[in-house]
Amino acid sequence: MTSSEDVITLNVGGTTYTTTRNTLSKETDTLLANIASGSLLDDEQANVITMPDGSIFVDRDGPLFAYVLHFLRTDRLSLPEQFREVARLKDEADFYRLERLSALLSAASSISPRPRTANGYTTSGAETGGYITLGYRGTFAFGRDGQADVKFRKLHRILVCGRATLCREVFADTLNESRDPGGPDDGERYTSRLYLKHQCLERACDLMAEKGFKLVATCCSGANGLAAANHPILTSNMGNINQTELMNHRNCGDYEEQRWAHYTEYVFFREPQSGYITPSLREL
Repeated sequence: MTSSEDVITLNVGGTTYTTTRNTLSKETDTLLANIASGSLLDDEQANVITMPDGSIFVDRDGPLFAYVLHFLRTDRLSLPEQFREVARLKDEADFYRLERLSALLSAASSISPRPRTANGYTTSGAETGGYITLGYRGTFAFGRDGQADVKFRKLHRILVCGRATLCREVFADTLNESRDPGGPDDGERYTSRLYLKHQCLERACDLMAEKGFKLVATCCSGANGLAAANHPILTSNMGNINQTELMNHRNCGDYEEQRWAHYTEYVFFREPQSGYITPSLREL
């Protein structure tokens, strides 16, 4: 049984961790083992400071240290399936001189990642960053009884705007490029002339999420309840339309669809990734 003196509190980059000196000493001849024993080398003292409350401050990445500590506790590398910080975590392992952890992370980087599918299309391990905007014009299909007979949502087309190569990477063969004048080798060209071959907004958003994109902005504009300019309710002589006829026009399907017409854009962003998607432990 260990005593309270064996418990040590680390403040790594502002994130607090509590563990035992024995855990930090699992790997010998490392910075963490020297911290646990209190025998820091001269060049190690610049990044390690004893705080007034007795905790030890280490000027490194706080969140990533959780994986380092888990490795020392369990003697195995365990990372989320979509972990994208392998390169940075290896830098941390090298800093702490954890050679076994560093070797495992090097192996994880060199193994081809297991293909992950999104709506039937494989994703790429090497991911570039950038913005992609999805836009669509939609309304609702109404029956003869107006809102009491709403049938379904109508999307005319889902537009895709952004860097052409990035759009191809994300949407693959669900992307329709028939109206875009570019080619497969158009480098950093941006375009707003792409659209999807399907009209399922949720499918497109699911794919964006699985590719690592996050929604950062959205905007929407509507028809403000106005009917089309050539609609009978506007072109007819209003003085000749009684209340019953007016309500019949008001409740007709074409008028309702125009009232609910809208255009919406969603802006998605993904940070550039220099590392690799980490494979599962079964592949290490």
